[in-house]
Amino acid sequence: RLPGAAAELTPELRQLVARSGRALALGRGGRHAAAERTLREVAGSLARRQAFELAATTAMSLGRVLLERGRAPAAERAFEEAGQYGRSSGVTGVEEDARLWQATARIDTARLTDAESVARAVLLANAPESVRHRWAHAVLARVLLWQGRVDEAVVSSLPVIQGVAEPGDPVVTASAGAMAVRLLVASGDLFHAGLRAHELIASTAGEVDPLPRLIAETAHLRVLTAAGELNLAEQRLDEIVRLARAARSPLRAARAYVIWHDALCQAGRANDAHHALTRVSRMSRVAPTLLKREIERRMARLPVAGAVVSVGRFHSTHVVPALVPSLVRLAQEEEDDDAALKQLTERVGRELQTVRLDLVSNDAGPTSVLVSVGAGLPTQLSGRVVEAGITIADEVGGGREIGVPIRLGTRLLGALTGRWAFDRRPSGSAQEVLEIAAAVAAPRLETLLAGRRETARSSTSVPELIGVSAAIAEVRRAIERAARAPFAVLIEGESGVGKELASRAVHQLGPRRDRKFCDVNCAALPDELLESELFGHVKGAFTGAVADKPGLFEEANGGTLFLDEVADLSLRGQAKLLRVLQQHEVRRVGETFSRKVDVRLVTAANRDMRAEVAGNRFRLDLLYRLDVIRIRVPPLRERPEDIAILADHFWRASSARVGCTATLTHGVMSALASYHWPGNVRELQNVMAALAVAAPARGSVRASRLPAAITGSARVTSCRLADARAEFERRCVEVALARAGGSRTRAATALGLSRQGLLKTMARLGFETSSG
Repeated sequence: RLPGAAAELTPELRQLVARSGRALALGRGGRHAAAERTLREVAGSLARRQAFELAATTAMSLGRVLLERGRAPAAERAFEEAGQYGRSSGVTGVEEDARLWQATARIDTARLTDAESVARAVLLANAPESVRHRWAHAVLARVLLWQGRVDEAVVSSLPVIQGVAEPGDPVVTASAGAMAVRLLVASGDLFHAGLRAHELIASTAGEVDPLPRLIAETAHLRVLTAAGELNLAEQRLDEIVRLARAARSPLRAARAYVIWHDALCQAGRANDAHHALTRVSRMSRVAPTLLKREIERRMARLPVAGAVVSVGRFHSTHVVPALVPSLVRLAQEEEDDDAALKQLTERVGRELQTVRLDLVSNDAGPTSVLVSVGAGLPTQLSGRVVEAGITIADEVGGGREIGVPIRLGTRLLGALTGRWAFDRRPSGSAQEVLEIAAAVAAPRLETLLAGRRETARSSTSVPELIGVSAAIAEVRRAIERAARAPFAVLIEGESGVGKELASRAVHQLGPRRDRKFCDVNCAALPDELLESELFGHVKGAFTGAVADKPGLFEEANGGTLFLDEVADLSLRGQAKLLRVLQQHEVRRVGETFSRKVDVRLVTAANRDMRAEVAGNRFRLDLLYRLDVIRIRVPPLRERPEDIAILADHFWRASSARVGCTATLTHGVMSALASYHWPGNVRELQNVMAALAVAAPARGSVRASRLPAAITGSARVTSCRLADARAEFERRCVEVALARAGGSRTRAATALGLSRQGLLKTMARLGFETSSG
């Protein structure tokens, strides 16, 4: 099905479109090689003639032909080209269609993480009610099912996939419907799964192409086998085989036989199951990766008539029962999780005679080895097993590695992978032993990972608060403790230390993280706007109130409200805030009734609140309400070991924004470390931004480009006592203003002067005094 109105096509393009149609007919007739060759030629010709939309659709047709033949890697490359053509065409949706087909091919090659990323990206780019959104959910659900994340697939994707299907590609529509059936079966809802399967069969009955009908019949087979209706299932299987022949799609018939084999095993019909699997065993040579593994895994479990599998010094008929008690005992008796997993891995390695046995996990990021026994490089299958969430065997060195996933319930924790020497093949029971060891190790591995997460959380859970000093580490721990508690938090610290970052971290680490975070600077709220801003107003409450407006307490209901510089609230505003905290309700200006609110309050102040209370500038009863949990963020001068780390962080961010690749010299870092930073982290950030603008585009940045106040060059300007005294006074005033956040009233108080006295001093020292 090629896009574009026929009237808009030139005769040359019409010929190419007709040729692609004939190529697809060749594919349906079984002449796949000729079809592939023709479709490649047509796609290239269309691209060279700038007909990118047609080229994209032709490339997608080629990819679908390859995918049905089991050539998933080649299909993925075709879909990649289709995506590039679609991007060049500028037509909405063409590139997304190609990407979804590419994700389907990646699933077949066991690249499940990549497929999930593509599906989620398409979901973000399309409206929820679109056909493409429903298709993307179907692709995502298939990934999640392969990864064992059944509950997540049912909850997130099933409601969307079950929606009313709009007209579109019959194969895509049928595939989405079949995935809905599969999710219903996985959730145990066989009744609705059966209804959905019958609807799907009815909707595809009129299709000329047998492929949609084949997909619908396979979905119905899945329902029948889950319900134990084997007689009806066998009839459906015959119909599936017939449709697979008509569609030239033997791999879909092989998938149906795998479903049928599992149902026969469940019913105890071992001989029939053996016969069913034998019929598709030869398909494993040409099947895509996931189907091949499913067939080979089942073939490995088939007994060999008249033979006892014997490898090395033990027989598979009795090694597993003898090994289980010792593994369980090792896992239970050892108190330390690391030691327990180490001993368990060593025991399994000795029993299976592996040259290396790895226990890996990707819990904290990339897949890494937690426990290893033996020599040589890490096993190659470990990352793939963790990514796919399935057992992978006979994939490296002629079948000398086996990897099994480690699960606890539906959670994938890691993988256990063994490697054997080139002159020794794994025993017949090796996979079973690894699976038992993985099941025994799962609880201890979960405990180990939880402990490591707890240990690492203090340094990684609040990434905005950068630093390695003991002071900032204590702040992180205090934030974590505060986040878990439901009480009010007061954050104290000088201006520029990062109090707002700390407040956001309290919100993000707490149970209200999914609700709204609202913030307001109390110093910027005059009394006449305080009530309206915090509590809201109704239409007509005062001049300019042209509509109802909820206040910040209502907006943050269920979430967190951050009041910065709370010490600057007037006594009248403090009284109104106290009433809200006591009664947990607000009343909009102009209203006669109150509204209940549930808000977690976080406040910040850059002054000593006890001193404010002592000076009758702040209510003591309100402070009791706010100061339940106190967090003090230290100034930068109290954690000098963090200056270099912060400077490097801000330099990278600022230089990237201006396109500068220069590096900081040791002299710059020394000058920064020796400065006392009255403006704290905010001043350091501004200095690094200014330095990035003044620095050369390449090379090194020297200390001479720093402000004179930091390098100290401004300090030795004269030997006269009067000049030295003036310079000292200037620095004192600068520090006081910086710590007071620019407030001259608070700076004057800190210096022991009146406001008028400070203004006179500033004028004498050459400060700008025209405003503030």
